[in-house]
Amino acid sequence: MTHISNTKIGHFMLAVGMVVENSSSGKILIQRRATEFQLGEWEIPYGRIDQFEELTEAISRELMEETALTQVTPMRLLRVWHFYRGEKSAATDLYGLTFHCQTSQTEIRLSDEHSDYRWVTPIEAMKLITLPGIRADVEIFQKWQQKNWQNYQVTFGAIGEPKQYQL
Repeated sequence: MTHISNTKIGHFMLAVGMVVENSSSGKILIQRRATEFQLGEWEIPYGRIDQFEELTEAISRELMEETALTQVTPMRLLRVWHFYRGEKSAATDLYGLTFHCQTSQTEIRLSDEHSDYRWVTPIEAMKLITLPGIRADVEIFQKWQQKNWQNYQVTFGAIGEPKQYQL
C-alpha cells in the first residue's frame, strides 16, 4: 500500500465577490470600507465562504449581511482570483470567485464594515475604486456590459502582476 503524505495540503480561505447590477438602471453597487483593512477604499460586496456553505448561499448571506439585499440573482462567473490579505501565510491566503448578480432592489442598509454606498455606472466606479483586484472585477463586468468580452477571466499570481487567461 502506498502512503500519501498530506504535508502539501493547502490551508486557505475562499471568498465570493459580487458585482451587483440594478436590473433597471444598469448601475452597480459600490461600498466604502469603514474598518481597518483597506479603510476608506471603495469596493464591491465580498466576503469569505463559510465551511460547508454552497456558493449561492454564500452570495445570499454576504449580500444580506453587508447590504440587506434579499432579492439577488447570480448571473455569471466573472473572475477567479487569488491574493494574500496581508503577509504571505496560510492565515492570509485567499482565493475568490467574483460573480455578476442582478437585483431590482435599490434600498441598502449598510453593516458596520461600510460607511457609504453608491449605485454608479462602471465608468464612475472605475474613477472611485483604486484597489487593483476590485478594478479588475468592474472592468470585466464593463466589458461584458459592452458585449466585448470572452466568457470569463482567470487570474493567477499576485494582484499587481497577474497572468490572465481567457477561457
